[in-house]
Amino acid sequence: MFEVAYHLHLPLYKLFEEMPHDELMGWFLYFEKRPVGWRDDLRTSYLLQVQGSKQKGSDIFPSLKAVSRTGSSSDPIASLKGSTLFSKMISAVGGDKLEFLNENANKRDQ
Repeated sequence: MFEVAYHLHLPLYKLFEEMPHDELMGWFLYFEKRPVGWRDDLRTSYLLQVQGSKQKGSDIFPSLKAVSRTGSSSDPIASLKGSTLFSKMISAVGGDKLEFLNENANKRDQ
């Protein structure tokens, strides 16, 4: 309880007095799927990979394992491909000159 109150920037007594039970359970579920500090762990795993580490980030950091179980991709390119931003980048003037965008645009048109 203290951890949830700390991260929500609420005193514990306010959490008990003012927050509905359903919302509190929702926060517990959220922090279970997105553990506090997972973004820091992801950045650190990227730095380790750049320095030559062969281990996956989820093998080193339990928080990344929890995030990957929820179906969220930690691969920024994979998440970019399905986004609106990606389609706008492809259709932008000169967007077809970007190599990886051009390859994906050809696949999409087929």
